[in-house]
Amino acid sequence: MTETEFRKHVMPLQRLMYGIALRMGIPPDEAGDTVQESLLRLWRHRNRIPSPDAGLKVYCIAAHRNECISWLKHSRYDAPIEEASNISAPLSEDAEFRDTSSRLSELIDALPAGQREVIRLSGIGGLDNNEIAELTGQTDNNVRQLLSRGRRKLRVLLETRF
Repeated sequence: MTETEFRKHVMPLQRLMYGIALRMGIPPDEAGDTVQESLLRLWRHRNRIPSPDAGLKVYCIAAHRNECISWLKHSRYDAPIEEASNISAPLSEDAEFRDTSSRLSELIDALPAGQREVIRLSGIGGLDNNEIAELTGQTDNNVRQLLSRGRRKLRVLLETRF
């Protein structure tokens, strides 16, 4: 991949990557750092990046998600004790969010493979139905149907299990 191709196809994904980092619980100033680190890593390995019509967006999102997970793992031990003692109510809200996220992740894992893949690409990857259809090789109607059935099944599972 050349520099112009990288600027044309990968750089516009910065905003999406930033939003993913924020949704994963990374503070705004650190989210920008994770985006920059992801872009740097993608640039270093630009020969491995697939072509734009062969899943470039999903590849870049997955690489950034992995960077965010790595940041989250390493950042838990970096906060000074003084900062940790000043934390109050948001800690319980954060714990609730993590608990809900882990439960929802378990429920998504319980879905059939097709529904699980489409829901993850739509909800976590932020892809629209056309992009999902291209990536999975399914029709647009089939993707819409899988999303609908998957979401309906998640609602039922949420009501019955939790």
